Amino acid sequence: MSGGLQVAVESSEKKWVVMRMDVVVVVCSAVGFLGLLIVILGVASENATAQALVPDELYTDGMCVYRTTPALGCGIVAALLALTAQVAVTAASLCGGCCRTWELPTETRRIAGIVLATVSWIIVIIVVALFIAGAAMNTDQERQPTADVRCPVDPGSAMFAAATVFSLVATGLQIASYVLLQAKPNGSTKPLATQQPELATGQPVQLEPQQDAEEVVAGGDPPPASAPPSLSEATEPTSQV
Repeated sequence: MSGGLQVAVESSEKKWVVMRMDVVVVVCSAVGFLGLLIVILGVASENATAQALVPDELYTDGMCVYRTTPALGCGIVAALLALTAQVAVTAASLCGGCCRTWELPTETRRIAGIVLATVSWIIVIIVVALFIAGAAMNTDQERQPTADVRCPVDPGSAMFAAATVFSLVATGLQIASYVLLQAKPNGSTKPLATQQPELATGQPVQLEPQQDAEEVVAGGDPPPASAPPSLSEATEPTSQV
């Protein structure tokens, strides 16, 4: 009976481990997919900046004329996705050790995960600022030409390029911090109903088999009052006075 319960407990623990690993894979895949979208939007924004300058348009006062490009929308969406990915992976990391049947990660893993998560937050804030600044430079506006009386052809392209590179770093740090902060299965945790009674030394209690009443009498000790009558006593007729 106890062996069957033990097998059932081990089977349920294995299923829980597999389910937990599936959650980790889903979260990491989602964060990686968002990071890929951010990279695509960053590259698209950088290429769209070449359309900002209005050709052959130079006011008499020497101002450069720029128009709105798709980099404006791409930059804003990329900034929102970067912030969403960071918030999502942080929430998933905080919920990683909420189950009682799972033990918290070791002190070293926890410290490393917290450090990586903090660095990823800082980098994501930089990424968001760069995307917003690059998008702001791709609106309808007039700007002063450079020192050599030239108009920049692709305003904000350097910001989009830097934001794209930093977003890759942030995605890697997000996944690494999430994996480090994940709880691990606690093998010593078992349901109370399946635990065997144990002594203070930790050894299982060995129950002695019950002895028959005849064996007790043969050994010289009287049987207890609650012991059933022996076969000879049961078949012997009662004496009449």
